[in-house]
Amino acid sequence: MILPSMVTIKQKFNVPSIPDVGKETISIIEKSGTLKKIKKGDSVAVGVGSRGIVGLRETIHAVCRTIKETGGEPFVFPAMGSHGGGTSRGQKDLLNSLGINKDTVGVEILSEIEGVAIGETDDGIPVYVDKNALEADHVVVVNRVKPHTKFKGPVESGIAKMLAIGMGKLEGASILHKNAVKFGLPHIIATASKKVMEKINFLFGIAIIESPEKTVHSISILTSETMGEEENLLKRASKIMARIPFDEIDVLIVDEIGKDISGTGMDTNVTGRNRDILGDFCILPKVARIVVRDLSEKTRGNANGIGFADFTIRRLVDKIDIKKTYTNALAALSPEKAAIPLTLENDRDAVEAALGSIGLSDGTDAGVVRIKNTSELSVMQISESLARSIPAEKASSIEIVSPPSPMSFDKDGNLNRGYDIS
Repeated sequence: MILPSMVTIKQKFNVPSIPDVGKETISIIEKSGTLKKIKKGDSVAVGVGSRGIVGLRETIHAVCRTIKETGGEPFVFPAMGSHGGGTSRGQKDLLNSLGINKDTVGVEILSEIEGVAIGETDDGIPVYVDKNALEADHVVVVNRVKPHTKFKGPVESGIAKMLAIGMGKLEGASILHKNAVKFGLPHIIATASKKVMEKINFLFGIAIIESPEKTVHSISILTSETMGEEENLLKRASKIMARIPFDEIDVLIVDEIGKDISGTGMDTNVTGRNRDILGDFCILPKVARIVVRDLSEKTRGNANGIGFADFTIRRLVDKIDIKKTYTNALAALSPEKAAIPLTLENDRDAVEAALGSIGLSDGTDAGVVRIKNTSELSVMQISESLARSIPAEKASSIEIVSPPSPMSFDKDGNLNRGYDIS
């Protein structure tokens, strides 16, 4: 099969960013007045999730430093539901892979997988909370606000979801996901987070919005009185979110997926492809075939989301930690996201199989896009045919930075890195 020639493009987003994340974090906390609630010696639990958020280490360090200067005694705990294989050690290791440990943030990391039942929502659904957080004098959580990969609602990924599901640990997250089939996740998050805030002394949440170019666009502070503002933060995050600039793609090649990148390994808001017990939520772009080449290092074997691909490579499958992947997928009622697709021995075989399965007699004019992952979309490769059909309304924000050239493979049939701008 003749493979299409590829060009490298760069998307220009023109979204402002914060130059000093730590300094901005300290500033908004001090201006909020929330530190007045901390008495000398008070314990403060700081919840951190499993995502590779830009500036996460600097943000957590700034939060803990500010609390200590006030006289409080902060510690970090994993607020990531079933992630990290659903074990205390696994969740602590996951935080460490994200740069969050005692040496980097200056406080102890207390990781317990067991949650404590704190009551029920108005619908009779049990709600759980991390034991260390429940016993603390105050609780802070830090999370990224963005469109979710599983559902749509007034609030999606962010502070309320971390309070409801992330802090619920393995058992709490599993129960809430099961009940979401009947009640819907937006309702579950709203009612469960309300119950959590009734039972803990919620000091504040730090809500981060990332820019499309992987910098921090904004940092906001939310308290129990201002949680309603998260809806507006989600609207802002959705508006500036980076996307692939084509509505129809024959083959999408994704170099890596992982839990540090997205809850589903690759963001369904970018790939356009989603399937869940709650329904099919396919949106643009319409992608005929997806090839996933590898797992990210920081996902530590969790391949949740690989089930959205049509083809993958043997090296990826060999890296899968089945326990972590299955624990995560089953807790979220998403076994389809852990299903292993057709597995080829190298990249060339996978790309040729993908092109050969879309009904084209020749792959030369196929619409192919290659990205590093779904969170880094400033630079990507596109086939020559797509380069000739860039939508007029997007042409001014796209720069073609390389001439067409054949797909480049090494001696083992694997793609060479081709989307760098030197």
